[in-house]
Amino acid sequence: MVRKGLSNAILSSLLLTSSFAMATSTNDVVSAVESKNNAGQASQQKIDQYSEQTDGMLAEYKAVLRQLDSMRIYNNQLDRMVSSQNSEVASLEKQINQIDQTAMEIVPLTLKMIDSLDQFVQLDLPFQLNEREKRIASLREMMDRADVTTSEKFRRVLEAYQIEEGFSRNIEAYKASMERDGDVKTYDFLRVGRTALFYQSPDGAETGMWNKQTNQWESLPEGYRDAVEQGLRIAKKQAPPALIELPVFTGEK
Repeated sequence: MVRKGLSNAILSSLLLTSSFAMATSTNDVVSAVESKNNAGQASQQKIDQYSEQTDGMLAEYKAVLRQLDSMRIYNNQLDRMVSSQNSEVASLEKQINQIDQTAMEIVPLTLKMIDSLDQFVQLDLPFQLNEREKRIASLREMMDRADVTTSEKFRRVLEAYQIEEGFSRNIEAYKASMERDGDVKTYDFLRVGRTALFYQSPDGAETGMWNKQTNQWESLPEGYRDAVEQGLRIAKKQAPPALIELPVFTGEK
């Protein structure tokens, strides 16, 4: 009986040991599986993280490519603009050089034109001399001014020529002082184009004209008094145009 009981005890002990061993083995397997699952989850998380990073890097790469493409197009456009601007600069430089060359030619020409105009006035009938000489003096002063462009200087000189040319096509009456017989008196002057220049005292007592042959003022006979007076009235628009007889001196001596 004792031997049978011992056997049972040993058997029970073996069973307990076997059960414990099986339980331990099962726990180890479960732990291993859980560990693998955890490792798998961690790996999946890393894979997901890498995938997100890769997607982000890919998107950034594509954005950089688009930016590079835009910059390439912009740079090409800038190159064309710079090329166009260089052409414009070259054209402007050429025009400036031409302007400088033209100015170098126009300035001496303008000065000669002023000298010629001055000489012409001195040789012309002596009408409105103060006004005409002041105009020429103003032109000479203008030529020395830096704030007046070359084109404006040339325009002003041409304008003076046009004024002088206009005197040939009209008649004019004006008052001015003149020395006669040692006295300075005020007279009425009648200019008929550039053909003749007459004077008459306000009371009509003196009548005369400029003699182109002698370059002097000369008195006219009393018979021309009414004709000159009529001419003065016509020039002042106080009488209608009419045919009047007046003497004319030529420039020949």
